[in-house]
Amino acid sequence: MQTDRPEDRASARLKQLQDQRLTRQNGKRNGMISGTRTQFNPLPFIQVPTMPEYPPLKEAVCDQSTMRMETVTPQKLPGEASNVPFLDTLPMPAVPTPILPEMSTLTRISNPAPHPRNGVFVALLPWVYRCFLICATGILTILLLRLQGVLDHVPTHPSAWRTGVQWAELAWLAPVPLAIILWLGWFIFAEAVRPNPEPISLPFITTTAWPLAYASTKPVRLVFRFVTRGDNIDVLRDSVVAVHQAFLRYPQVSGPYQIEIVSECPVSLNLGIGDTTNIYVVPPGYVTHHQSRFKARALTYLQECVRPQLEDWYIYLDEESLVDEKLLAGLYRFVQRSIEREASAQVSKKKRHPAGWIGQGAILYQGGNWFFRGADALRTADDLGRFRLQYALGKPLFGIHGSYIVIRGMDDARLSFDVGSANSITEDAAWALRAWAQGYRFAWVDGYLHEQPPQRVKDFVRQRSRWLSGIRAVVRDSNIPFMYRFCLGLFTCLWQIAFLPFLIAVLALFVHASPFYWMRIPADFAWATFILAYLHGIDIQAKHSHPFLKKTKIELLWKRVVSWLLVFCSIWYTLLEAAGVIYSLRPKQGFFVIQKPSLAAENKIDTTQMQAFQQSWNTRPVERKK
Repeated sequence: MQTDRPEDRASARLKQLQDQRLTRQNGKRNGMISGTRTQFNPLPFIQVPTMPEYPPLKEAVCDQSTMRMETVTPQKLPGEASNVPFLDTLPMPAVPTPILPEMSTLTRISNPAPHPRNGVFVALLPWVYRCFLICATGILTILLLRLQGVLDHVPTHPSAWRTGVQWAELAWLAPVPLAIILWLGWFIFAEAVRPNPEPISLPFITTTAWPLAYASTKPVRLVFRFVTRGDNIDVLRDSVVAVHQAFLRYPQVSGPYQIEIVSECPVSLNLGIGDTTNIYVVPPGYVTHHQSRFKARALTYLQECVRPQLEDWYIYLDEESLVDEKLLAGLYRFVQRSIEREASAQVSKKKRHPAGWIGQGAILYQGGNWFFRGADALRTADDLGRFRLQYALGKPLFGIHGSYIVIRGMDDARLSFDVGSANSITEDAAWALRAWAQGYRFAWVDGYLHEQPPQRVKDFVRQRSRWLSGIRAVVRDSNIPFMYRFCLGLFTCLWQIAFLPFLIAVLALFVHASPFYWMRIPADFAWATFILAYLHGIDIQAKHSHPFLKKTKIELLWKRVVSWLLVFCSIWYTLLEAAGVIYSLRPKQGFFVIQKPSLAAENKIDTTQMQAFQQSWNTRPVERKK
């Protein structure tokens, strides 16, 4: 029965609002629960472009003087560009709503409208890829078996030399475990044919100021951290501009972000971008507590200078790392999943994981010399196979990359990069194993980060040598429990002898020594897998366009097909990898920075447009953390 009393109208409207919210969110959880089992939901406005796929959001506003509920549709701000999404949060009173059985404590996140896709084709594409993977592996293995059969028909005379080479060919079995892990990662997850992550709206963090009964909602802020020695200024400038451009092109509602640069010497980017970029210079006399050097020293200094906020998420990058809007969608999705995991643990009253989640995804190596792009294609394929598999297990069994590390700011404060002098060559591996030992979990992040490969043979060999010598030091670190170093140590041993199978294969061609029959299939499977690894990486790098090197669809297609020919250079790439392993045996290995070219000449960014966007962002009516 309806009455004219304001409190009765408010009660009826409140119940209707709750039903609408439950229906709209489709089970999504929102808010925080106070000790009196009362949920308080601040309802901010979110400004979105009035486009067909972004209908205006409607929020309920409560007039506390009359307890009257009204529905308000936010309007676009005067002078705001229709193609640039901004976040606009206006202060308003919190509306208390009783807890319902179906509601729990997840943050408020707007779901984007799904883009039209051919659902059947998307569902079948991974299985088509898996069939291709099985057929291609089988065909290559059979071809290698036939090649060995031809060598068997060559008239030879038994000799001790030939018998010795035949026994030495047992080294071909060393790469088999890695090949199986790599192949299984491709087959299970089929990341090579996964579509780009769908953009979602800005996630929110809900916090409660105890013992007050009100909860505050803050937008997630992404903090991009670049590490540099200050030598490659042009490359660093491209990376900073790419971050701004990613937010400019992001099709959904994006939130606040920050760029932090830590350098060994003063740098000037000459961008005039505003207050979103902070540069920290490591003092020459700065010494960490554990005498860390190189990149670990700079990162430790940055951690000591900055105090993270609850809404901060850090993304650690190298100076040539380029972010695009597709990667931004993957970052928001990873943050959303991390928040949901934490909220689900609170709802189920399970013990929260002691240390949270660390994310990482795949890296594309584009730009620069075409030959070395093919050489680093193996690393991209390794990301989609071996690394994808280890992140599905939540453990950095084989280490992590030093770039593209995603971690919440509050968790980052508990994990110092001060890993010591011996571990400073590959500080990322030492940092990851220590995080794993402290209870952190690792997860996959959708979207590709764009970087550059080395541009000279000397740089390529020295890079591989530094990695291998640095990982050997990490494996010997007694401060890390043995069980966390075991898998990385086993992988390092297999990597250390990786040059032997290739050298013995070349020697076997000259002496016409074929391997034993019982080992031919597993050995040829390993050879076929690594050939497919180069083909995988080359195809994926050509399929995804570079943020600054945009191509038409036709140009992208024919260059992709032509790039497949780089797989015939795999024998030279194997020689380079073997040279890096041998060079790592030198007793002294330090840290050096590879010089990489800037893509500024091919960059078509409108600087005036970028500065106007930054000025509009800085002056938007959203309360941001200073």
